[in-house]
Amino acid sequence: MFGLRSLRLGRLFGIPLEIDASWLFVFFLVAATLTTSYFPAALPDQTPVAYVALGLLTAIVFFASLVLHELAHSLVARAGGLRVSRVTLFVFGGVSQLEDEPRSPGSEFVMAAAGPVMSLLIGAGCWGLAIVGGLVGAPEWMLVPLDYLAIINVALAIFNLLPGFPLDGGRVLRAILWAATGDVMKATKWASRAGQALGTALIAVAVFGVLNGTFDFVWLAVMGWFMSTLAVGAYRQQLTRARLAEVAVSEIMSSPAVLAPADLSLEEMGHSYFLAGRHPRYPVVEDGRVIGLIDIERVNEVARNRWAETTVGEVASKNLEAAVARPEASVDSILPRLEPGGPGAILVVEDGRLAGIVTRSDIIKLVMDITRDREAATPEPRA
Repeated sequence: MFGLRSLRLGRLFGIPLEIDASWLFVFFLVAATLTTSYFPAALPDQTPVAYVALGLLTAIVFFASLVLHELAHSLVARAGGLRVSRVTLFVFGGVSQLEDEPRSPGSEFVMAAAGPVMSLLIGAGCWGLAIVGGLVGAPEWMLVPLDYLAIINVALAIFNLLPGFPLDGGRVLRAILWAATGDVMKATKWASRAGQALGTALIAVAVFGVLNGTFDFVWLAVMGWFMSTLAVGAYRQQLTRARLAEVAVSEIMSSPAVLAPADLSLEEMGHSYFLAGRHPRYPVVEDGRVIGLIDIERVNEVARNRWAETTVGEVASKNLEAAVARPEASVDSILPRLEPGGPGAILVVEDGRLAGIVTRSDIIKLVMDITRDREAATPEPRA
């Protein structure tokens, strides 16, 4: 959802941290609001340079608190045995992207609650610092940002605890419904409907506010629409994920796999395989053994005038540890390995021989088939 426009900042506790391009807009909006409105009203005797500095610094600390909120989710999820692919900040806050679904209502509940608890702790910490600062006579320009950070983090926690999927409160609701019914799909359906209802309520409040001249409520309409859309999308994603867990890789693999000889030139590889074939990558064989994978990206890394003298075996990726699966493995279980940065294809091996290959295009085709079949069946909750 976010990766195509995201900037990788680094890692925290081994978890990649990324910023979506949309986050920059919100960051500058928050900083500008603090600089031009909040701080001039709360600290009327400061210079314009001071307002800018306080606005930028406070916005940075606020978004750092968002990172801590998402890291709380991620670290609890990882402690519970779930794999976390990244944390991404985007226009409406942040998201911890997991490679696995929670395995029980209890793990879902604890993971969902971890973020709001972290925000409450940050808010309490800022409030405590403001009290101590006031007692020791700290200047107002230090106390006012702490008051703001305390209020905004508590507000963030309260908003996230609203019982609408996919907010944290909606995930808590799903965990409770899951525990009560024993059916994660039914729990997701009702939590999703709660999210849509909450989004609709926010839109209604925004319309009422605008009709009464309060145009600041327009943001509530945007958030309501976004929440309703995410609620429907999350439910559809859960349906798709459940279906993928039922499909074995042997059902969608290309078999027999088309193999590329290691001594083939990149020139011939381009013409005979990438242009003439339907796959963006192929297993590379040498002396009857699969030694690697070759894709268009690796070919394009070599200068065009060297294609005729460079062989496929020289540029193929030799790391196959993450690229092998059994025929009976579920499609759902191999999805993380087909994300950008992974091998890009899965070699299906049975009894020591290559039975077939699964690429991203095979997964996309399966998802499209599932979506088409689902839309032709029982209607789902809609925004």
